Amino acid sequence: MEEIRASVQIAGIVQGVGFRPFVYGLARKHDLRGWLLNYEKGFSIEVEGEKNRVHSFISGLSSPPRLPR
Repeated sequence: MEEIRASVQIAGIVQGVGFRPFVYGLARKHDLRGWLLNYEKGFSIEVEGEKNRVHSFISGLSSPPRLPR
């Protein structure tokens, strides 16, 4: 299997909304390696692994869990 590395930038409020655990769980689900970093305008994510898993991970980022009201 071909391995790739991807950089993903996400802008917006990410602190205090459970986004970091969501990203961690999604990466574990797809058996990927990498890191993430908060910065003042959002998140920076670096992820690597099998190409199809990385693409599935990136697609999954568009469906974060909703916060309870």
